[in-house]
Parts: sequence; structure tokens; C-alpha cells
Amino acid sequence: MTLLAKRSINKEDKSAIITLGAIAREEKKKNPSVVNATIGMLYGEDGKLFTYKSVDKALGMLSSEEKYAYASTPGSNDFHTAVKKWVFASYYDEFKNISAVMATPGGTGALSNTFANYLDENDKALIPSYMWGNYKQVLYENHQDYMTYDLFNDKGGLNLDDIKAKMYQLKETQGRILLLINDPCQNPTGYCMTDSEWNSLIDLVNEVASDNTPVVLLHDMAYIDYAKSGIIGTRKNISLYKKLNKNAIAIMAFSCSKTLALYGVRIGAQVCVSNDKENLEDFSKAAKFSSRSKWSNATNLGANLLVKIVSNDDLRNDFLRELKESQDMLISRANIFLKASEEVGLKTLPFSCGFFVTIPCLKSEEAYQYLVKKNIHVIPMGKVLRVAICSVSLKECESLPKAIKEAIDNTK
Repeated sequence: MTLLAKRSINKEDKSAIITLGAIAREEKKKNPSVVNATIGMLYGEDGKLFTYKSVDKALGMLSSEEKYAYASTPGSNDFHTAVKKWVFASYYDEFKNISAVMATPGGTGALSNTFANYLDENDKALIPSYMWGNYKQVLYENHQDYMTYDLFNDKGGLNLDDIKAKMYQLKETQGRILLLINDPCQNPTGYCMTDSEWNSLIDLVNEVASDNTPVVLLHDMAYIDYAKSGIIGTRKNISLYKKLNKNAIAIMAFSCSKTLALYGVRIGAQVCVSNDKENLEDFSKAAKFSSRSKWSNATNLGANLLVKIVSNDDLRNDFLRELKESQDMLISRANIFLKASEEVGLKTLPFSCGFFVTIPCLKSEEAYQYLVKKNIHVIPMGKVLRVAICSVSLKECESLPKAIKEAIDNTK
């Protein structure tokens, strides 16, 4: 007999990413020639974790109080200002008074709070067909469910038609919609929405919300600062949120941990945008309650690192230069991987930039096992293989496609 509550009996973390990633790390310790393409963290060409010197410098400038004291549950006013200045960039003045911030432990905390406060029990979130699998677990933990939309249409672009159809379906069945997008550098595909797709999506949200139907656009922006379009391009798309009507809000899940390469220092934020003051007040009240009940407060150290970097011009400029280096490194790896894939006839899902490339594979588990025998570790995800180009070298990016093609051909 189990002592678990009924709803917890079936709880089991089925995410392959953490488990298989740990296996790959252990194998690489024993054999340095192992290729570990499982890790969603940025590694340099030297095989070491990529870190920012400017972030280390900022860390040395923090006082003991700034590093180790409790933070307030929502985060300090300085943190809120720093998040807004970073997320909105040149659009800060337009958004500073129509936005609200809640500190969270990484982007996952922001996702959890948003699901919890904008969906009722048993409601469904609308999430992409290719996704970070933890969305499902966070929803289950919040007593909620999900429906998927086809991420791509037959031309390899965002499937707005399917998103629209599913939104209207949920509008009919549950009377409210929470639509999740992961852009740019979508995990696991690396897809980035075009400017046209962004404009069409905002128009669609306003259309669905025009009869007072509540619509929440949850924007998982974990990899926003690694897009090749840079801060100017990505923030231009965010600026469209000021066009949302009063029945629709945008909530961004910002991962400061990803942006500053502080993967183990869990710091992020919910950033809510609405032209309606009451919506912002409701957001702050509910988010504070949820945060206090789940994790009490986020890490003061991580929050103050962002504050220090954003508020110090020299640090900020140094960080932006280093960030550009990391973006260029990812672009080079992607170009080499895609060129080698084309040469050997390895098909990939639509890719723009980012940490991952995804490959269609009907028997992903079998292909994974085949690759492991060749000392190559990737992540099988249903009918695809996810390859973390962020964690492998240029040389490995050149050789991986041939090995993966061989694995797929030999496990059909």
C-alpha cells in the first residue's frame, strides 16, 4: 500500500533530458572522446562550460548582503527595473508603466505561476507539438491539462491556421485560452518566428479576445538573447504587445539563468504586459501569493547580478560584447552542422538559430542506443532526436550528421 495521495501515485519524472544527460556526463568522465550533445548549456570550443567574464566581475562587486540575504518574494524594485530595461531594451519607456514583474526561480517558475493563475483546474493550455517536455509536468502538477497545436505548416512556417482552430476550440469548451509560444530559438527545433508571423499572431489573439474571452499569451523566451537577430530584432517583436486589447495579456517567462549563463543559479521573472491597470494589479497579487507558497523567494545573488550588469554601463557593454561572441559561436556551429547534414542527406526540422537542432526519426530510442555504442549521446524525444549544438565543438558538429544518418538508416 502506498502512502501517496491518489493524484501522486502516478507521478514519475519521465523526462529523458536530465536522465540521459547525466548518463552522458558520466560516460564522458570515463572516456573524454564521448560526444555529449545532450546538454542545454553553452560550452566553449575547449570543452569547458562557457562563462561570461563580465558576470564574474559583477559577482565580485556584490556585497555579502546582496549575495546571501533573503530577497523579497516579488524581487526588489531595482530588480524589476533591471528586468524591464533588459527585456524591453529600447522600448523600455513605452512599457515601463504597462508592465509588471515577479521574480521566479528561472523560467520554469514563471511558467508554473502563469499556468497556476490563468487556468482553472482541468483546463487545457495550448502548447506546441514540438516542445520542452516539462510543460506537461508543470501543468499536471497544477491539476491542468494540455492540447497541442501543429508547430509547422506544410511550408515549414508557423502553423497559424492550426493555432487559430485550436484557440476557437478551447474558447468553446472552456471559455478562456492560454496559448504558449517558445520564441526565438524554439526548444527543441531552433525555429524563430518571422515578423509577419508575429504580427499575425497578435492580430489573432485580439480577434479571439474581442468578445471578452480572456486570452493569455505565455511567451517562453528562455533563449531570446541567443537569437541571431540580436536584441534589436527580438525586442521589435515584443513591442507588438502594446497592441493587445484589454481582454488579452502577454506574460513573458524570462530566464536570467540562460541569458547570463547562470544555469545553476535559478533566477528568472514573469513579465506581464497589459494596457489595463486592473490586469496588472491582479497579476502581481496572484503571482506574489503563488511565489510565496511555492518557493518563498528567488535567489538574491542572481537577481543582483542582473541589476549590477544592467545598471553599470561598463559591465553592460562588456557583457554585450561577450554575448555577441557566444551568438557567433552558435551560428558557426549551426552552419557547419546544417551544411554537413545536407551533404549526407540528413533531414532536419525548420531551424533558424539557437541551442538545438532537431532531426525527424521514427525510431528515436533505437537510434539513440545505436549512437551510444558509437560514443555519441543525443536526446530521443518521441519521433525526433534533439542535438545540442550548444555543447559540442565545431569539429563534432561536422562529424555528427554522418553518424546520426547512419544510426537512423540502420534502425529503420
